This record gives sequence, C-alpha cells and structure tokens, in this order.
Amino acid sequence: MQIALRFRGRSSSDPAQLALAASSILNNRWVQLALCVLVFFIISAPQYLWPLFVLPLLKKYAVQLSELQIVFSLVVVCMTFVTPFAGHLHDRYHTKWIIAAGVLICSGSWVLASFANSVFALYLIYGVLGGLGAGTAYIGCTGLVQKRFLDKRGLATGILMSGYAVGPLLTTYFVSKAVVAGGVEATLFRYGLLFLAAGLVIVCGLKDPGQAAAASIRRAVAEHGASTAEMLRTPVFWLMFVMMAMITTCGMMITSNIAVIAKEYGVDGEILFLGISTVPLALMLDRCTNGASRILFGSLSDVLGRENTLGLAFGLEALFMVLWFTQVSNPTLFVILSGLVFLAWGELFSIFPALCTDTFGERNASVNFGCLYASVGIGSIFGGPVAALWRESAGAWTPVFFAIAALDALTAILALTLLKKMRRSYQYGGYHA
Repeated sequence: MQIALRFRGRSSSDPAQLALAASSILNNRWVQLALCVLVFFIISAPQYLWPLFVLPLLKKYAVQLSELQIVFSLVVVCMTFVTPFAGHLHDRYHTKWIIAAGVLICSGSWVLASFANSVFALYLIYGVLGGLGAGTAYIGCTGLVQKRFLDKRGLATGILMSGYAVGPLLTTYFVSKAVVAGGVEATLFRYGLLFLAAGLVIVCGLKDPGQAAAASIRRAVAEHGASTAEMLRTPVFWLMFVMMAMITTCGMMITSNIAVIAKEYGVDGEILFLGISTVPLALMLDRCTNGASRILFGSLSDVLGRENTLGLAFGLEALFMVLWFTQVSNPTLFVILSGLVFLAWGELFSIFPALCTDTFGERNASVNFGCLYASVGIGSIFGGPVAALWRESAGAWTPVFFAIAALDALTAILALTLLKKMRRSYQYGGYHA
C-alpha cells in the first residue's frame, strides 16, 4: 500500500513535491546542527583514535615515543593553524563544498597512511594531510552553526563541540579490535574508506545559510566588534592564547600518551567490562565525559560567568590529575579518574569561543577565534612529543604528571584574577589599540 505524504494540502507522492519537502526539512537549523555533529564524529578520528595506533607503530618503525608523537602534534598543529585561512575560504565560497573537501582530505589521509613505509611518510600523510582536512571541515561546520544560531550560539556551539569529543566513542571499540585482528595498515585503509563514504553522504545534506539569514548576520555583526589586527594588539588576547595553550597541553598529554602510560604501569591488558580492556574502555569513557563537559560547563558559564567557570573546571582538573597519578596502577581507578580529568578539561572548546566573542565582538568572530584556536596547536606540541621527550629523559612520568597538574592550577588562578581584570579593562577601553 502506498502511503502518500501531504505537503501544503497536496499529495507529495510527486517527486518534485517530495524533493521540496525534503529540502524544507534539511533547511531546519537543528537538522543542520545534527549533520555538522556527524561531520565532527568523522574528523575527530585522526586525533582521538591515534592512541590505538601508538604501540603497534612503535613496534613497526622501531623509533622513540617522542619521535612518533610528532605525528599527533602535526595533526593538531595543522588543524589549528589552517583555521584562519579556511575561515576566509568558507566566507568566500560555498561552505558545504569546502567542508566536503576537508572530509575528503581528512579521511583520505587514513587510506594513504595505510601504505606509509616510514615515520616521515606518516608525518606528511597522517599528520599534515589529516590535520589540514580536519581543520578545514571543523571551521566550516563551526561557522555554519554560528550563523544559523545567532540567538542560541552558546548552546549550539556546545552541542557541536561535544560531537568532536563523543564521535570516537562509536568507533573506539571496533577500531581497537580491528588493530588487534588485522593490524594498523588494514584498519587505516578500511576505516578511512568508511569515514570517507559516510562523510560525503552527510555533507550532501548541508545547506549554506539563506539570504535572509545572511542579511540578519550582516546586521548583527555590523553592530560591534574588533578587527583581527586590533585584537592581536591587545594583551588580553595573548593572555587568553597562553591560557588556552597551557590547558590544551594538559589534555593532549593524556590523549596522545594514555596507551603508553597504561602499559608502563601494567594495566593495559586488564579486561574490565564486557571484554573491553583498560585503554579502549578509558578512551570510550573519556569521550563521553569530554563531550558532556562542553555542554555542562558551557551552560554553567552563562550563569556563573566565563572566568568563574574556567577557574572551577581547571581547579578540579588539577585535583583529578593528582588523584589519577596516585592511583594509576589500579585499572578501575585508571579508567574512572581519566574520565573525570576529561570532564574538567573538555569545556575549553565551548567556553573559549564564547569568551573570544564576548570580548572582541561578533564582527570578525570566526576569524578571531581561528587565531585563538591556533593555541591548541602549541599545546599539542608540549603535550605530545615534548611530554614524551621529558619522560624519556627523566625515566618516569612523575615530573610530567605534576607539571601538568601545576599548569591546571595556574590556569585556574589566572582565570579568576588576571583574566577578569584585563577583560574588564579592555571592555572599558583600557586596552583598545
């Protein structure tokens, strides 16, 4: 029996009417947000699934950990430093096709990396290409959502950013099993093709904001806001840049080295839940708490204020880091406390975009945040290869853990004191260039 849908009082069994109905649904901003979240699920894979490849790649290439972790840093550095340039592309050309190009490059880097026969080739393919592709799609989805949610930008950004953290939760278990069963090369090839096909299908549903939305944006952004050049001349921007780099270092150290830490403390092979061992289970929990953090603390910052929320979250992270290190040899607490660390860490990706726009206005919000987001690349260098190099020279993770906890505590203090004071002075004209 044929079920005929109704659209505007007429049968929509006609293909043209069905197409019109589908277009109307796709133009809904919440549907567009959901599609962007799905894109984030895919482009987060090179960063958040990297720990699953570290141990087998160390064995394959017979290199030091610090040398291999350059791959991870290149992903994040290239992703963050391409965002200002990609932001201009998205403003000038059709956003959906730029996002499609980013997905193609990001997922294709996994396919090509499966054929890499040296660490240097892995740098260029997995690191550089993967990062450039992810960054291009990342800033495009972020800009698309911000343009469609002028009235609920904080909530929408928090939901979007949670997708970047939660996405690997869906694939961590399967990718970890695939690495064990078929090796790194086969896993990269198969999942790279899967991500590529899924990503391009999702992007087909994306819609650039219509003329009405664009006009609304032009009216809103014309009201106020610093230019990028003006922003870069303010001390408060550089304080925010340093703080974001410091706190990024903390999370990236764990993200890139968690498998190695688990192995060194003898908990990597423990089976804890439903046949899942310590590291995959920790990564899955970390993705959940990381995603929840972006919505939870993002919403809380609307009530408590940005600086107060940052101070609370980073203070908790310092505490959880110390507790995690003292219990790192306990597989159950290893998983639970790593999840708590990410619960206190993930909010920087929802609060700092809002903080940047709060401080410097809407007129150049996308490009301005792209400049601030470059700090994540700096943090990835210190959290990835530099932390690994320090561990190699010290012979233990102890100094690294306590340095990370100290950075957390210092960032919390800066948020509650100096950042508050400098933002207030800037908003009253004290730091205008």
